[in-house]
Amino acid sequence: MQIDIQLLPASPILNSLSMRTVVVIDVLRATSVIVHAISEGALEIIPVAAVEEAFQLAKHFPQGASLLGGERGSKKIEGFDLGNSPREYIAEKVKGKRVILTTTNGTKAFHSVSSGREVMAGSFFNIGAVGRRCLDLGQDLFIFLSGDEGRFSLEDAVCGGMLIDCILNRGKGPVTLTDAGQSSLILYERFKENLVEAFRLSTHGRDLIAKGFEEDLACCAQVDITDIVPTFRDGAIRAHLAPSLSPSSTGVTPVATREGKGEGE
Repeated sequence: MQIDIQLLPASPILNSLSMRTVVVIDVLRATSVIVHAISEGALEIIPVAAVEEAFQLAKHFPQGASLLGGERGSKKIEGFDLGNSPREYIAEKVKGKRVILTTTNGTKAFHSVSSGREVMAGSFFNIGAVGRRCLDLGQDLFIFLSGDEGRFSLEDAVCGGMLIDCILNRGKGPVTLTDAGQSSLILYERFKENLVEAFRLSTHGRDLIAKGFEEDLACCAQVDITDIVPTFRDGAIRAHLAPSLSPSSTGVTPVATREGKGEGE
């Protein structure tokens, strides 16, 4: 298996992903929202690029069957049901519902890599399950970091490095890393004892703190709180449950109340 990671969120070369597994990472906060919402019983997540597209798409579904979620400038969009904090996406709100989601970076990313053989949503919440799924598939892996409005994102690179570390520690066959993969792994080694430190040092993390979302940093740093692996196909993100796990084993403590594992605790 070869593992490559795209450190800047430029669209990959057309058809370069058709034989590769792809993992999209936007820790702060889109893929954290997606993973948690699916874990809490959301029927599916439909990622869209534009706010108006989300409003128009909602009109195609029965009233009350869908929720609008997302952000611009890190804040909930006027007229939307939910913002972009995982702590909002609890079962009481999202179970059995379709969520139409638009964010500044993360939702665009899924469409950029839609040609991948299998496209997954990864975060610290489900990092171990994603690693196992990648090993089960046994294909070359492309990790796509959503970044911060076209810029490098420290927290996403650290999460990508943790995914690489999981695969290296659990895999039995040969694994090779590109230089970008090696760089991401080095960053993870630097911050693995305190993931929130990486968040606080990052541009987007500091922006979230300034806008009153500091609690989301500790929330999004929780590791392996679900075995759900959301998969993007035909324009929607739905749950993929690791076959080795029974449905009864997938209960998740809500991220708003569970203690985090990301601060060296």
